[in-house]
Amino acid sequence: MDIQQLRCFQAVAEELHFGRAAERLHMTASPVSRMVKDLERELGADLFIRGYHRIQLTPAGHELARRVPPLLAELDRLRSEIPLVAAGGDRVVRLGASYMSPPVILDAVVESAEKAGARRAVEVTLAPSADLLPQLTRGELDAVLVHLPVEDPGVMSLPLARYRFLVAMRRDDPLACHEVISVGDLADRTVVFMPLTLQPAAMGHLRDELVAKGLRRLRIIANADTTMIATHVRRTGDLTFTLAPSTGGSARIYDDPAFAVVPVTDGPSFGLGLVWRADRAGDPVVHGLVDAVRDRWPDGEVTI
Repeated sequence: MDIQQLRCFQAVAEELHFGRAAERLHMTASPVSRMVKDLERELGADLFIRGYHRIQLTPAGHELARRVPPLLAELDRLRSEIPLVAAGGDRVVRLGASYMSPPVILDAVVESAEKAGARRAVEVTLAPSADLLPQLTRGELDAVLVHLPVEDPGVMSLPLARYRFLVAMRRDDPLACHEVISVGDLADRTVVFMPLTLQPAAMGHLRDELVAKGLRRLRIIANADTTMIATHVRRTGDLTFTLAPSTGGSARIYDDPAFAVVPVTDGPSFGLGLVWRADRAGDPVVHGLVDAVRDRWPDGEVTI
């Protein structure tokens, strides 16, 4: 029995489909199926009932599916943490951050990491929140700056910024002449939205709150980034939510005179925070980083 066999088994057990499991593992279905069969042979038990269109776990498969995830998680942590012990004083501070983080917040967190690390180097990984959180869980990052909430009981979080939303639209839109608008004013308009996959928990909460406030025509554009959303708004006349262009980063695309941005009086609750693993709260690097960020935010989260 080896680790790759267990990873293949876990993927198939969660997907209940060899093709989807193979895609998730960046493999083809044949080697995944072969590894699962080898594992069954070694264990002397069938793990799946294979049907024509679907598969199911056997009792033995259910038991193994219960035991494998914590085992693999611990192996991943060992793989990432043993080199940290070996590095000692030469260890770097490994910070992850959503690439959509407003620059003013990201820069302040990086400065805090540099202060906490004293002579330690700080490595910053920019990626979607959904990619950073698994890296944090595996121990590949010390802390991450991501959108909240994070629905994982194994992590701790420190809210840093609460977003004040505006609605971006074409300059000739009828709403562009308003000083402020409410979500209710958008009820009969199509509002385009970033993919939920960026951070499923946080983006799901945002969507649900907008729907609860009366938004009826919410369109999620798969694989979209800010540039694609802005192009869509410009071409179709649909609307979208944004931060003030003055916050910098991707929001600056709406500085273009082709667009207008109008504040929302009852915008959804959405924010950004620092997240770290609870079982590593006592680690000197993590503890120092969190303390330095708390010092930088003495009055708690800010509104941007």
